[in-house]
Amino acid sequence: MHSPRAFTLAPFLAVAALVATQAEGASAGVYPTRVAVDSPVVRLTPEQVKARLAAGTEDKAPDLSRTDLSGLDLHGVDFKRANLTGARLTGTKLGGANLFTSDLTDATLSNADLTKANLDGTVLRRADLKGANLTGASLFATIIEAADLSGAQLSGTRIIGYLRSAKLVGANLRNANMGADPGNQSMGVMRATFVGADLTSADLSGANLFKADFSHATLAKARLVGTDLRNGELIQTDLSGADLTGARLDKANLDGAIFTGVRGRSEIKGLDQARNRDKAIFDAQ
Repeated sequence: MHSPRAFTLAPFLAVAALVATQAEGASAGVYPTRVAVDSPVVRLTPEQVKARLAAGTEDKAPDLSRTDLSGLDLHGVDFKRANLTGARLTGTKLGGANLFTSDLTDATLSNADLTKANLDGTVLRRADLKGANLTGASLFATIIEAADLSGAQLSGTRIIGYLRSAKLVGANLRNANMGADPGNQSMGVMRATFVGADLTSADLSGANLFKADFSHATLAKARLVGTDLRNGELIQTDLSGADLTGARLDKANLDGAIFTGVRGRSEIKGLDQARNRDKAIFDAQ
């Protein structure tokens, strides 16, 4: 039986799919950039934040755009549908907060605490999440295109989102669940998409990446110990110097993937069953 969330998020899944389709047709190497906004940033107190959220209606989402909420304690607060575009949330405590379908485009959340937060259906396009803690958070049908999550903590996080051109250098994704859910595909295959993303030196040990798309992404020097990459897309993916000890590559597409200098090659599982293995680049043995 499908999860109730599949129906709740259906409109947002359709939007995410449309955005992904349009992005695929864009010129190679051209991605969105942060847009400067001339309107002043307004500093709010926690009470003022809650008042603005309470003022939201069915027809008009709560407006917190271009506000400064840095350092505030807003854990557990319900931001559902809120407009937080361009907001500053540096070091803000948002543990357990409900950010369902909120818009955080161009927002700054560096070093924010988002542990166990609900970010399902949220837009984080070009958001700054450097050093943020998203341990145990849920990012289902989330758009994280061109966002910066360098050094972020994402261990145990559920991610089925669009991370095209995202930056996750040195991020911790240990045991993260980013695999496609075969039982929840009423609108087609929903999977984590990391096309063109930079995951240099990221730790994905023990992560579930079943059917994830890493085409043209960089996983150089990444830690992929025991990682499940079955049925994934690794087309022209740079895995040079990565640790693949115990990783699973059954039926993964390795067309043009670079495996030079990898560690644990002899312990990779399912390599003989990978697609286009003959087109991958390995060190001579």
